[in-house]
Amino acid sequence: MDQLPSTLCCPKCNTQLVPRSHNELHGVCSGTCTTCGHRIRFRAVVNEMERELQPNPVCSVTLLVNGRQYRVPDVDLEVTLNDWLKEQPNLKGTKHMCQEGGCGACIVALTRYDIRQKKEVTKAINSCLFPLVAADGCSVTTTEGIGSSRSGFHQIQERLAEHNGSQCGFCSPGMVMNMYSLLKANSKPTKKQIEESFDGNICRCTGYRAILDAMKSFAVDENPIDIEDTPLRQCNGDCRMCSHSSCCQEGVALNGMKADAPTIVRCLGGSSGMTRFKPSSVEDALALLDKYKDTGVHIVSGDTGKGVFKYEKPAAVVVDITGISDLTAVSSDGKVLTVGSAVSLSVLIAELEKYQQQDMPQGSRLTKLALHLKKIANVAVRNVGTWAGNLMLTHIHANFPSDVFTIMQAAGAQLNIANSSGSKRFSLPDFLHVDMTGQIIVSIVIPFDEPNEHFLTFKVMPRHSNAHAYVNAGFRLVTTTSSSKTVGKTVAIVYGGIGPFAIKATKTEQYLVGKYLSSHDTLKGALSVLSSELHPDSPPAAASAAYRKSLALSLFYKFYLSVLGSTASQRLWSAPSSLYRVVSSGAQQYSSDPSKYPLTQPMPKIAAKLQASGEAVYVNDMPIFPNEVHGAFITSTQANAKLVSMDTSAALSMPGVLCCIGAGDIPAGGVNNWRCLKYETGQLPEPLFATDFVGYAGQSLGMVIADTQAHADAAARAVTATYSPQGKPIVSIQDAIAANSFYPDTVKPLISGEGDPNDALKASKHVVSGEISSGYQYHFHMETQRCLTVPTDCGLDVYSSTQWMDYCQESVAQVLGVKKSSVNVTVKRIGGGFGGKIINSHFFAAGTSLAAYKLNRPVRVVANLDTNTQVVGVRPAFLARYQVGCDDSGKLNAIVMTVYCDVGVTNDEFFGDKFQSFIDNAYYCPHWKVTTHPCKTHTPTATACRAPGAAPAIFIMESIMEHVAKSLGKSAEDVRIINLYQEGQVTPYKQPLTYCSISSLWSQLVKSCDYHVRREAVEAFNKANRWKKKGLSVVPLKFGIGWSGAPFSCIVSVFAGDGSVMVTTGGIEMGQGLVTKVVQVASSTLHVDIDLINTRPSNVLTAPNNSTTGGSVGSELCCAAVLSACRQLLEQMEPGRQQLPADATWQQVVVKCFGMGIDLQAKSWVDRSCTNVFNYNSYGVTCTEVILDVLTGEHQIIRTDMLYDCGESINPEVDVGQAEGAFVFGLGYWLSEHFIRDASTGQLLTKNTWEYKPPSAHDIPMDFRVSLLKNAPNPLGILRSKGGRDKRMNGLMDRDRGTDGQTRQTDGLMD
Repeated sequence: MDQLPSTLCCPKCNTQLVPRSHNELHGVCSGTCTTCGHRIRFRAVVNEMERELQPNPVCSVTLLVNGRQYRVPDVDLEVTLNDWLKEQPNLKGTKHMCQEGGCGACIVALTRYDIRQKKEVTKAINSCLFPLVAADGCSVTTTEGIGSSRSGFHQIQERLAEHNGSQCGFCSPGMVMNMYSLLKANSKPTKKQIEESFDGNICRCTGYRAILDAMKSFAVDENPIDIEDTPLRQCNGDCRMCSHSSCCQEGVALNGMKADAPTIVRCLGGSSGMTRFKPSSVEDALALLDKYKDTGVHIVSGDTGKGVFKYEKPAAVVVDITGISDLTAVSSDGKVLTVGSAVSLSVLIAELEKYQQQDMPQGSRLTKLALHLKKIANVAVRNVGTWAGNLMLTHIHANFPSDVFTIMQAAGAQLNIANSSGSKRFSLPDFLHVDMTGQIIVSIVIPFDEPNEHFLTFKVMPRHSNAHAYVNAGFRLVTTTSSSKTVGKTVAIVYGGIGPFAIKATKTEQYLVGKYLSSHDTLKGALSVLSSELHPDSPPAAASAAYRKSLALSLFYKFYLSVLGSTASQRLWSAPSSLYRVVSSGAQQYSSDPSKYPLTQPMPKIAAKLQASGEAVYVNDMPIFPNEVHGAFITSTQANAKLVSMDTSAALSMPGVLCCIGAGDIPAGGVNNWRCLKYETGQLPEPLFATDFVGYAGQSLGMVIADTQAHADAAARAVTATYSPQGKPIVSIQDAIAANSFYPDTVKPLISGEGDPNDALKASKHVVSGEISSGYQYHFHMETQRCLTVPTDCGLDVYSSTQWMDYCQESVAQVLGVKKSSVNVTVKRIGGGFGGKIINSHFFAAGTSLAAYKLNRPVRVVANLDTNTQVVGVRPAFLARYQVGCDDSGKLNAIVMTVYCDVGVTNDEFFGDKFQSFIDNAYYCPHWKVTTHPCKTHTPTATACRAPGAAPAIFIMESIMEHVAKSLGKSAEDVRIINLYQEGQVTPYKQPLTYCSISSLWSQLVKSCDYHVRREAVEAFNKANRWKKKGLSVVPLKFGIGWSGAPFSCIVSVFAGDGSVMVTTGGIEMGQGLVTKVVQVASSTLHVDIDLINTRPSNVLTAPNNSTTGGSVGSELCCAAVLSACRQLLEQMEPGRQQLPADATWQQVVVKCFGMGIDLQAKSWVDRSCTNVFNYNSYGVTCTEVILDVLTGEHQIIRTDMLYDCGESINPEVDVGQAEGAFVFGLGYWLSEHFIRDASTGQLLTKNTWEYKPPSAHDIPMDFRVSLLKNAPNPLGILRSKGGRDKRMNGLMDRDRGTDGQTRQTDGLMD
């Protein structure tokens, strides 16, 4: 050893340490601090002067998970923390869905040493983006680590469950760990801080209200806890019985020290040749950049950019700068704030907010920057992602809309960039032209406010959080004096989202210098100049160029008015400000009858706590089987084309790949058609693998089988195909109409009323004509399509995430040419379905089972989000052309309508009949004619999605009511109320309404929500404000429930000895509370405690030939089956009960019956039909108030009041949660979820969380009130209840549609 540092500093206790021996110290070494016991890793340098950069590599990673130490040898540098966690026994609680940092299902708590703060800090991170190698020396906490059914649940898990905040449960572990991480960092957060921290967690089931209520119960003004009093539990608190002596203590970072030289980790596995360095100084980093500049170097800190650009080839050399203390520094000289490039966005926000807390006037620009930065990505991404990384993304990718770049350029910030020759300062525009090879961003310099400065930024995006901008902008202007409206020499106008990079409106800036802002001519001239220099591009997935240009002009106008302030007209004062979101609240009202408990008892889902703790098992949580492999589907990239050839050679040469499977591997007797002939006789087949003609982009061409899912996915992307296009793809209804591309009409026109509806239309005093369309909607179930198939000596065991076991069994048997009885399908629970797993799931099951059959080994397929959205269908789009006849009051006389539906490449799932059954909604019209046409397009076959056919039909009907009202100069509510159904009237499909509560519900809700008072307030607000408008609407709903063709069965077993009960049904638990209601019914009928009842997974052996769990009937029909079986069981047990005293216990009766040889099991089959279309109707009314920014189209839902009739609810808490979830599901359909396909290839462009935006927790009503109609038993329902879990998604049909400013004129803008 030539030279060794004389001392080391312990990063935990700061003790100066000396190695006990220098003998044979070389490379990376480790030791233990003699003061505090902290584990320290360091590198001994052979020659300090030469600082050799190529020592022996470290090939392993050491980390703590829930207090237990793991050493991972030969780590693959591309493996994420989430990938690794899922492979570990007893660590299945952490989920994944998008693998982009966009859903929050994968969130865990990461504790590591912060070299800037010189202490350990805990942050929520997306484990799907975080490399396993980056967790070296860190402590990771997952939901299993904070509580379980065996060791006791953590309060976060308990409160989430008790507030009914876990439905399907797939998002619950991420929710729990997000809250846990927040409490570790801030034990006394406010309600607002809590709500803001949930900007990156998606829940598709609950509607968020229950989740937010649960988490806000930890707020400082509610019921906070001391997170330190809730230690990790692995051994139930008794460490004497545990081999892991520290498992009941919070895990601490293992390797946080500042090293003297780079630490190197070389991948020995799947990414051969990759090297990862972690230098401790800028000089070391630059030396590495110079050394490997010809190889390709990627500088990382948070490495979150791969969530957007996830398929980029990784660099051969990665330099991790998180260990460089100089790059984590933040300093200020009172004039500028200098921030190091390794500072995360979260830390930057906190530093900027300090100036607001210190009430420093010169910090106003900084606090506005902080506010904007909170709109970038989400908390978990901002916790590790850096501002410099954000800038580098836009430097590398011209199409990346960097908010950091836009607002920092407007703020006049500059960058310090270093290379081996020294450091230089660059403006942000100049930075875009700097060759960053061999260079590193060191810091950003942000100036404080100038005197008389006005600074404002904007971001307009598809939803209120975790979305990139349509347009972002930053404006800065200095006036000559504090009271003057004359512009000085400083003007900055910067836009993002207009072109490939952010642009500076230099001509407008120059025009404004010296101008007097209070002059109307100045504004008019500025808008004219600005319009002339804005030339938006037209990326295929972006909002239209016209909208973005209009939006850019509007944002400038808002800034202009902000500078004018009170000197502008009072009607304009509200224009400059963005819509402010208050902390949300909710209220739930319902009745229950304690004398009937557990029926009518409001109670959380039985499995809710298991879901929150990660103990609830989904398909991909099942243990890994011996010899198991993974599969991924090869998908096409061209629609409407012949498949010329396919090259799999690149895929087969990739690490871990075993083989490729195609149509030629289907065994003799099987067929290349996964759609069941049994259920769809006369319909078109759909191949499992396309062999000649490719109907749509995303259609499956084959499968790749590999040792891991990641390897299978990567190999599937490596397969290339050549196509011979057969013409331009038809990808929309409009395309189909233009090309006359239709399937034969399979649904007869709906015609009702005496005489010809067209004659009635002509006889009407007023005829209103129009066209309205609804779009597509992806289900966005948090658990993507998944299947595990295991060959056995009896056939195949298929574990599928499906809503329909029988169809799954039939599909697999049909493709393989085997008996159905050899295919055993089991479903325990699924992570959300919404109709997307009624049919779509069987494609995945058939492919997985074919691979397992061919290889004779277990095969698991977990569809990634891209595959999940492209391969199978979604809610179809509808277009209606209508003519409506009415009188002066708006009373309907006749409706004639032609409807088009995009059914895709086959007509197997055309919802024309369902559309016709719901088109009337809640309104009586004596004459109807509705004709439906299925459009043939080059898109995946349409499929059911929450309220299939019904949601678009009701939307179209409500749009018609709006149109009629507008044409007559009346309010929509006035027209609606005079057309509401009355009891005894007959629907267009000839069903008499023997019970109809819609008028009563309307009256009750209008009164309870103070509609008339609020209407006056809305009108007054709109009169006083030109550019902010409020809207208030009341929308009714009739939703039919039909049982025909939906058989379900169940088995109820009683066990002698303890009298416990086991129940299994053919229904699938997907979050709707089916299992909970089934247990309540069994408990009530048998008169036993709920704790005595257990349930088992659904299975085709115990529930053969059962229907799909869908159509809003699964829960009640399974309850009917259980009710019948329990009654049958009681009859069987009656002879035994008769021989015992009247006060005999249940257990005594069971023992007696067993002794008498009485069968303690009963099976029930329920198959109820109906002479009408529906067995009964559910009714509801919703009142919603919104505020709209007319200049931008942004909105906030101020308040929603919902009242609906669900009969006598078996479980009101579950039914309220279903109503809230359905409503928010509808918000996405109407407001933020959009499908865009490439016109030339047919490829789906909105296939991931970057482009597809379901509602977030910040999109729900700020005041969300749900009431169940009291004292309204349903004599036609099961136990007086009603189904209809999907009906309330239509509660926002009548929303005030704001202008985006495209027709705005410049005259009068200052009035």
